[in-house]
Order: sequence, then structure tokens, then C-alpha cells
Amino acid sequence: MLGIGGEELVFVLFLALLVLGPERLPKLARDVGRFVGDLRRTSDELREDFLNADKYLEPSAPALPGGAATETPAAESAPSGPPGESTFDREMREARERLRET
Repeated sequence: MLGIGGEELVFVLFLALLVLGPERLPKLARDVGRFVGDLRRTSDELREDFLNADKYLEPSAPALPGGAATETPAAESAPSGPPGESTFDREMREARERLRET
């Protein structure tokens, strides 16, 4: 646990008790616990969003009867990129190109 042994942890808690006193130490411990809990929840939510990011991408164009696929205006105006390029990669490439133009 962060390179802190049991004896060091007891010493730090004893020092905190002396500095803060028995009235403020429980409140501080409760506030730290809430902060750590909020940090964990936020971290878990961000990790879930990151892992599920591919589910938020636009699906491929549905096929029409007769084998024709629908074309969107954005797909027609988008510069062609390498085959198999993801939407994220295409957007990042376009952003880099816009930055080079300025």
C-alpha cells in the first residue's frame, strides 16, 4: 500500500490525532472517504465510457433493396482515407489537416 507499512500508518494516524484532535479527525476521515468514493465512481464511469465508445459510433449505412447502399452527404464530402479507417481516426486526420491549414 504505497510503500507504507503498518507501523508507519499507525504513526501517521497518531500524529493526525494529536494535530487535529478527536473532534475534527472523524470529520476529516469521513470527508476523505467521500472524496475517494467519488473518485472511484468517476474513474469507473470514465473507464466504462472508454470501453464502450465503439457502441456510440454511427452504424454503417443500411443496404437498400437491390444491393444499393444509402450515401450520406458527409460521406460524399469526406476526403478518402485508408481502407478500414474508423470514424475516430478519420475525424482526427481531418482535425490535423485543418490545423496544418491555419
